[in-house]
Amino acid sequence: MTNENNNCISAMLHMQSGASETAAVERRSLPSGQPLSGLDETSSRTLHCLAKNGESLVLALEERLDSLQETFMDILNSQLEARHLRPEDRLHLYLSAEGTLMVEGNDNDAALLCDIITRRPDLQKSFKEMARVAMLSHGVELAAQMHNDIADQADDAANPMLGHYHMCLKGPLSHFYIR
Repeated sequence: MTNENNNCISAMLHMQSGASETAAVERRSLPSGQPLSGLDETSSRTLHCLAKNGESLVLALEERLDSLQETFMDILNSQLEARHLRPEDRLHLYLSAEGTLMVEGNDNDAALLCDIITRRPDLQKSFKEMARVAMLSHGVELAAQMHNDIADQADDAANPMLGHYHMCLKGPLSHFYIR
């Protein structure tokens, strides 16, 4: 029997037992008040430590990020000056999903900046490192804030970060996500 056959049989059995399963689901109630109560002791302790010491870690990461950004800008500005370039309009740099440093903006200026990046691959490598440190800092800060929000049982308090959590209701394709 292949995995595909096994999956089909499981799906049929699931479909046949749907009525009794629906009744069981309706009898269940949503958990209230303690969203972290299901964590094992090690995970709970790690999260508590992160919340307690997260602020100092975020500060250290932000200092490192500032240093990386300053170095990046020094190198980039020296490259622009060497080519006598002064971008006229705003340029937007970001990493694509594939990890390539992308430049958006005035076509002329963007093309010149892309040429600089091609000649100096260390700029792309540095940008990736900055992105990693920035995302790590953001994640630690977010984890600490959410842990403290849960610990303070701030159910009624407004927290704009919670607005990033979404659900798409579409039958069997329903899913939850963060945006």
